[in-house]
Amino acid sequence: MAKPLILLASDHRGFRLKSEICAWLKERNVDFLDLGPDGEDRCDASDFALRVIGKIKDDPKCIGVLICGTGQAMAMTSNRFQHIRAALCTNTTMARLAREHNDANILVMGAHITGLEVALDCMDVFLKTKFLEGRFVARREKLTDMGGL
Repeated sequence: MAKPLILLASDHRGFRLKSEICAWLKERNVDFLDLGPDGEDRCDASDFALRVIGKIKDDPKCIGVLICGTGQAMAMTSNRFQHIRAALCTNTTMARLAREHNDANILVMGAHITGLEVALDCMDVFLKTKFLEGRFVARREKLTDMGGL
């Protein structure tokens, strides 16, 4: 089974952390697509979140990674969409449980909140952890049925 394509985006505050994560993924030969921005000029997090959200709508097997200063803008934007389950994670336990219990399809991190080592650990856990299914399927369906765009 092919590994999912990883889609990354940030705002200007998350650009450096996103760049480090892209390098980490490249070292591990993980397929990814950097959806911007290309530098640290001021930009709106929501604009870049929408790029990842659109790609996941086109291919639900993709996994998103969004980074801004705190992660809040990315998470709030993403979770407005019915097909998205974005989890703002600050440690590996949150990343693992987001995948296992909620089938999160976007990992959100705050560059001013989470340091590089923890962010890379969260990436590793998020990408390796599978949805447990079973009793958690009803939760996922309930989240989807709540609506959104």
